Amino acid sequence: VFEKKFGNRAGVEDVITSKRRFQYEEEVKENPLNYDAWFDYLRLCEADLSADATRDVYERAVANTPPAAEKKLWRRYIYLWIYYAVFEELVVEDAAKAREVYKACLRLIPHQKFTFAKIWLLYANFEIRQKDVAAARKALGAALGKCPKE
Repeated sequence: VFEKKFGNRAGVEDVITSKRRFQYEEEVKENPLNYDAWFDYLRLCEADLSADATRDVYERAVANTPPAAEKKLWRRYIYLWIYYAVFEELVVEDAAKAREVYKACLRLIPHQKFTFAKIWLLYANFEIRQKDVAAARKALGAALGKCPKE
């Protein structure tokens, strides 16, 4: 209240942001599998925190693997990985780290039960943007081998 009456705009925004960050922290501690809360928290972090601090939050978010191997449970979780890879590629501009993120995600998916064509295509497109067509072809070949469509 004091900040609101006598503080400047930046001070008020800092207080509001830290309060929201605390609320999101509590929410994800209470239920770490609430991926929508992680998305909101990550959006806030990308806007206000350094790249390293945001990367730490992404790492904590993707560490919460869904408990069962059901595609319905994994869908939102895979989007966390996608956002993480895009963050590394476009915001931080670290192609090597983005490649690591894609590969880690692809290793984690239980391909025997289900897979996500979207992550394979995004990874292949990433490799093409990096001018590594051979790696893109290899990724698409692996995708066809692991998840053939009928």
